[in-house]
Amino acid sequence: MTYVDRGGLRLFYAVSGSGPPLLWHTGGCGDSTMWETAGYVSALPGYRHILFDHRGHGRSGAPATIAGHRMSCYVDDVIAVLDDAGAERAVLAGYSLGARVGYAVAAAYPQRLAGLVGLDSIPDPAADPADWRSGVDKVMAEGTAAVIEEMAAAESEPPPTWLLEHLCGTDTAAFAGAYEAFATAPPFWQITDHLTMPVLLLLGVGEDDQDWWARGQLAAAKLPDARAVALPGLGHLQAFWRTDLSLPPISQFLSGLSIGPLPWR
Repeated sequence: MTYVDRGGLRLFYAVSGSGPPLLWHTGGCGDSTMWETAGYVSALPGYRHILFDHRGHGRSGAPATIAGHRMSCYVDDVIAVLDDAGAERAVLAGYSLGARVGYAVAAAYPQRLAGLVGLDSIPDPAADPADWRSGVDKVMAEGTAAVIEEMAAAESEPPPTWLLEHLCGTDTAAFAGAYEAFATAPPFWQITDHLTMPVLLLLGVGEDDQDWWARGQLAAAKLPDARAVALPGLGHLQAFWRTDLSLPPISQFLSGLSIGPLPWR
């Protein structure tokens, strides 16, 4: 278990296993233990798993203001963790906000990523930063638990108790910070040419999500080396915890990467 200092902010990460580095980045709620509890880490042997608690989450420190959650901060945090872990290049797997962080890292530091898994997050081309900042206000007004429980109630099956409790326990300011990160991210549809590494886009696709699926297919077509895979019938939370559907394409994607010699220790 290790901490890296980022301008006075202590960021926690843990490493397990050996092999090519694979960094896991969670979403607006929860911390890196989600990946272990859900079974992602144990199902993918042969990698050096870097489990990262991003700022404000888990054992990492929290910025004093919402400005500390700008996407550029999240990007530089990932690079600081990779540097500290001795990983010159890594695969990044991100869920929700974590996927958006992955896109931003890939655009700013393409040489640092050997591959990218984006789990259930494709930006809307028509999205306005003001729309995301309304999410900051909603979370701060209602609290983390109310927002997550509303999301869970809209899905076809409830999440496991452990996951619901884990997500709902996230600090409200940290969850609100995710929306600030969304609002300050580089425009995805303008940076697709820069995401040159292999990319897997995994999307939960419910009965009423055909526009969402079409967006994912369009994104895969615009990226230089990408594939979109539908997770049929799944909502946003289900896309994470239904590992019976999410893990097989991730495993296939990772096994197909020509990662080459990487420095790891």
